Formats: sequence, structure tokens, C-alpha cells
Amino acid sequence: MPETPLGAFLRARRARLAPSDLGLAATGRRRTPGLRREEVAARAGISPDYYARLEQGRQRVPTGPVLDGIADALRLADAERAYLHRLAGRRPAPERPEERRGVPASTLALLDTLDAAPAFATGPTFDLLAWNRPAALLMAEPARRPPHERNLLWQVFCCPYGSRTADNHAPERSIGADLVASLRAHHADRPADRNLADLVDRFSAASPAFAALWSHHRAGPPGPGRLHVRHPALDTDVLEYTVLALPEPGRYVFACLAPPGGRTRRAFAAFAAERGVEAQVPG
Repeated sequence: MPETPLGAFLRARRARLAPSDLGLAATGRRRTPGLRREEVAARAGISPDYYARLEQGRQRVPTGPVLDGIADALRLADAERAYLHRLAGRRPAPERPEERRGVPASTLALLDTLDAAPAFATGPTFDLLAWNRPAALLMAEPARRPPHERNLLWQVFCCPYGSRTADNHAPERSIGADLVASLRAHHADRPADRNLADLVDRFSAASPAFAALWSHHRAGPPGPGRLHVRHPALDTDVLEYTVLALPEPGRYVFACLAPPGGRTRRAFAAFAAERGVEAQVPG
């Protein structure tokens, strides 16, 4: 029987919990890591057979309370709980307006004001929609790159500046883990989107780190963190960044903050002054 997205998610999340995480005694030898099905079922208040049928794709759409019980048993965060409901067909995918090619003037103005901080706007699959001059320096002039490289996923998983450090791909907390979790949540809303599936296949083939994170089945929005870079023009290997969710669904602004006073901040400011602080939108 082919694996279902719901079954794959349940198995992945079950495998990432140890009995000790839930105060359970680790009795008997375990052939695979994580909780047993019957342990999840007991905590969710359902029968082991019913839970097994869910994982195996043999059970029709479960009720909302059953899904909430499973979410509690697996200690899912709010975004993962919503993702579970969408996978099970209990909540319709949110209505998404047709993607607009343009970027609102207010977003462009925000990017323009950050003259010493790389800042850029991204879409639901993390295509770069607009960026300021410091971001052009950080990302090696994305305007000159082919379209498939004008993407934050490419910058983190494939570009030499971002992909050479494992810190960007740590499974529990990293920019790579957050991006993949957000992409998976977007994927749940559009399971039949062939272009989205092709994007996942392309990055999985190009980056073992991406493929590994995709297999973890995390789902949720990106948050602030650290970007690890190895860039010849910068004197730091770490940039703190923050994330702002825009009103348009799936769009974000990322702003990277260089340490004060160092060569990195001066390089960003000089690059912006030399060429003008102007947000760019790829054609």
C-alpha cells in the first residue's frame, strides 16, 4: 500500500519522540526509534488498531477531537496541529488569492530604509521578490543569476556562501529547518501543485541536507535566528536575522543584522551608498 502524506507525517513525528519525553518507562527492546503506535494511541484515547489504520492509510477522515488527541500525544506545536488537520482533510486549505507579481510600495520602502542591513522579501516558496543593495552583496548579486538561483532555499542549501556550514541545516533549530518547515506547510495546502512538487524534488536531489530536513515532516512558519555565511567581503561568519510576516499569504521580509562597528556593517553601508539603496524586483 503506498504511503500517504498523513501516514508519513504521523510516523515521522512519532519517531522523534522518546518514551522519556512523555514520562514513560522504556520497557522492552525497540526495533525502531521513537514511540510505539500503542503508546501514541493510549495517550490520544483511541485504539491501537484505529491509530495503525490511520498511519497505513486505511482509515477514513478522522474526527476533529481524534486529531486533537493525536496532536496532544505527539506534542505538536500549533502550526503542526493545523497541518495535521489539513493532511487529514478536516480543514479546507485556506483560500489563496492569485499570486501577484508586483511587490507593494510599502514593502519596497521598508527595504529601502535599511541601508546597512541586508533585507529581502520572499514568496511562499521563498523566491526572492525584492531585495536592497546590502542583500545584493550578501547574496552575490541575485539579479545577475538565473531565475532558479533567485531563491532563499538555493542561497541556504546550494550557494557556497550558505551551504558550507552545517549550522544552517541543523534539524532542531536553523534557518534551513525553518524554511523547509514553512515549505511543507505550504505544500499541504497545495498537494496537487506539480510545480511545487518539482521544486521539492529539485532541492532534494541537489542538497542532501534539504532532503534530510524534508523527511523530518516539520511544519510551521519561519522565525528569527542566525544565518551562517562564509563570504569574502565580510568579517563575521554569523548574522542575526529577524522575520516579518507580510499581509499577503506566504510572504515574508527577512532582515539580517550585522554586528555594530565591524567591517561587515561598513561593507554593507558602503555597497548601499556606492550603488544607491534601491529595492530590486527580478524581471
